[in-house]
Amino acid sequence: MIYKPQARKDAFLVLYQWDMKGEPIESLIEEYISANHISMQDRRRYMRKLVRTFMEHSVEIDKLIAEFSEKWDIDRVGFIERNILRIALAELLYISAKNPKVIISDYIKLAQKYAGKNCVKFVNGILGRVLREKLGMQD
Repeated sequence: MIYKPQARKDAFLVLYQWDMKGEPIESLIEEYISANHISMQDRRRYMRKLVRTFMEHSVEIDKLIAEFSEKWDIDRVGFIERNILRIALAELLYISAKNPKVIISDYIKLAQKYAGKNCVKFVNGILGRVLREKLGMQD
């Protein structure tokens, strides 16, 4: 689905804003869609699904990130890394584990675009562990 990589980026950026500003997530979603002139319905729908899935499972996802981050508190993980991982885990664990390597690749590309090499290694390491330990797959 050609719209999914862009929807993943959109969801990450909305969640990043929510994490930074603390404003209501639904308002941020609508503002983002409007400001970025997102007209493709499938893209908007999937972005909303990603964000809402994280919101529904935020406690479990944040605990998993902390657990796989060598027991770091979730607040010690950087905003970029934290929100890329949140959306990635929401998708992998609660939406679809079909083509997990493609999904993970999209999130690694986001880490490359928005953060440094250490972020990429960190995100890749966490997602690799999830793939092996939670989804029972080899990376």
